[in-house]
Amino acid sequence: MTSKVDLVSIVIPTLNEAGNILEAVTTIQKEMIYPKEIIVVDSNSTDGTIEIVKDTNFCRLIIEPKRGYGVALRTGMKHAKGNIIVMVDGDGTYEVRHINRLVERMLEKDADMVLATRMYDPKKAMGFLNFLGNKLITFTYDFFYSQFLSDSQSGFRAISHEAIDKVQLKAGDMAYATEMLIEFAREGFNMVEIPTTYKPRIYGKTKLKPFKSGIEIFSTIFRGLLHANTVRTCYGHWKKNRLKR
Repeated sequence: MTSKVDLVSIVIPTLNEAGNILEAVTTIQKEMIYPKEIIVVDSNSTDGTIEIVKDTNFCRLIIEPKRGYGVALRTGMKHAKGNIIVMVDGDGTYEVRHINRLVERMLEKDADMVLATRMYDPKKAMGFLNFLGNKLITFTYDFFYSQFLSDSQSGFRAISHEAIDKVQLKAGDMAYATEMLIEFAREGFNMVEIPTTYKPRIYGKTKLKPFKSGIEIFSTIFRGLLHANTVRTCYGHWKKNRLKR
């Protein structure tokens, strides 16, 4: 559980986000009211992203030669010094101005993770197929792991550093975010949400490959059920957390 803020480490994975990264990091730098460090983990971008990050005087740049969303996040979290870690994409689609709300909710609920859900966004900037796939994945995850999340695929979340150090995450790409939720459910960690907005990408190309990522995510969900007594354990933790609320 997280009841105070010593330092917030914002971890941003990037790959060819030259058109988006500067606005993302400058907005975080300006809006964040808590002590912070901004860590950009870049997978050898070739479009100038690295140079843009280097030219800021407030970002810490880590080059991760091995590509993969999960690889970049795992590397960033390994180097994070804060007791709270915020992960967010650098593609300009998440409303990073809501970053303080994530931390405030974590303190208010003494939570281990707070996710920014895009499911209540009136603008509905998420494409229909991505929206449908997200709903199906989230329903499957909630059903088997006794949770009530609305956006399991949100890449904008605040996480207790202490909690994430207690789980082993191995996924190298997009399934990393789902694997994190599975392990947090198994440990009985308290996960809550806040509503946020979602914006269409303006520059560059998405790194998401829906079909490939969907297979990896569903495989991760069902593989997690192979652990003995997973469903029973998650249900027991769910009842305990529900009573606390």
